[in-house]
Amino acid sequence: MSEPARGRAAGKVILLGEHAVVYGRPALAAGLARGVVAEVRRGAGPALVSERPELGADERPARAVAEAAALLGLDPTTIVVTVRSALPAGAGLGSSAALVVAVLRALAAAAGRRLALADELTLGRRLETIFHGHPSGVDPAAAALGPVCFRFVSGEPPAVTRLTLAAPLPLVLGFGDRPRSTAAAVGGLRARWAAEPARHERLFDEIAAIVEAGVQAAEAGDLAALGRAFDANQAVLAALGVSSAETEALIAAARRAGALGAKLTGGGGGGAVVVVAPEPARVAAALARAGARTLAVTVGPRGEEVAA
Repeated sequence: MSEPARGRAAGKVILLGEHAVVYGRPALAAGLARGVVAEVRRGAGPALVSERPELGADERPARAVAEAAALLGLDPTTIVVTVRSALPAGAGLGSSAALVVAVLRALAAAAGRRLALADELTLGRRLETIFHGHPSGVDPAAAALGPVCFRFVSGEPPAVTRLTLAAPLPLVLGFGDRPRSTAAAVGGLRARWAAEPARHERLFDEIAAIVEAGVQAAEAGDLAALGRAFDANQAVLAALGVSSAETEALIAAARRAGALGAKLTGGGGGGAVVVVAPEPARVAAALARAGARTLAVTVGPRGEEVAA
């Protein structure tokens, strides 16, 4: 093993289609410039070292390191991984997927290998089950692709289409300090789907149509139409039972501040919202007054995140 071996992966924001994407419908997502860096060295392992206390207190990251090492033919007992993350956990920004893809890349580098994108998507989704139970695979796709905007449909392999945008998409993310469990949100919806499959399948089909309209709006640079897609998607997500009073309060604050559309992003339950915001500073200030931390991002014409 050449030391140190490093890997990096991106965070993500789902613009449209979360939850329904687990059931085979499309999603619109974008990678973020911020993400996770993993560094591998020899030592008594498997072990994960991080400045983030929540990672040290959670057994799942070390388990992911062990499984990733085994998948790549490395001895987990000789692996120590140091992680630096710019992504808050439990905020809907794909922190666990970014962690596993960064670790996969670092371990592959340590083994003198470079994984193909298809392998990163397959292995990333497999490892993400440690954190989320039934992931769609959209988070590892964003982690692997980096800061681009893309349409995603789950499958083996997933269908990933990178988008070229006619104009930048100005977005504001808002998220609270209390982490939420994506696994709990996904599991709760799965139980409700099992109890009423026909109703939920109709709602997932509604989301699929909204996603396709949103893809067209994003490609055309039509912010007003994209905002309407956000609002329509949020209404269906609320009907699915994955929104919350906290989420709705943040969305209302964003709309009062001039947002063209706003919705939850990620698992729901109050973790994070994403807003189409022609005036990002105004919307960010309103979300901050409502108790959220904020992050402004602009997805650029070729899909890449650019300076906000």
